[in-house]
Amino acid sequence: MPQSSTLYIGMDVPKDSSAVAYVAQELHAEVSYLGAMGTRPCDIDQRIRKMPSKSKHLVFVYDAGPCGYGLYRYRTKQGHACWGVAPSLIPQKAGDRVTTHRRDAIQWARLMRSGDLTPV
Repeated sequence: MPQSSTLYIGMDVPKDSSAVAYVAQELHAEVSYLGAMGTRPCDIDQRIRKMPSKSKHLVFVYDAGPCGYGLYRYRTKQGHACWGVAPSLIPQKAGDRVTTHRRDAIQWARLMRSGDLTPV
């Protein structure tokens, strides 16, 4: 994967583990799912270091909830952009009611790249 200027990272942050997916800024770039990980900051840092693309600008997006505020504070302290998005503002298809952590992380990375999300 060639180096991208921006990498969008979607995270579903429940209480016990986090699901992470990322996509590069290019139009036809594939969304890659990195898997589940712990919720501690050292777990997140370790997963980000293993990403194949070393981008200059990382943008994190997660659904705004009680488990995401620690992520927001830590990421902004590290100098990265971090967006919390209200679940009611995330566009969904009419019949799409099945949600899993993996699907949510992939969807948020894709929607962030397309500019369809607004931060809280």
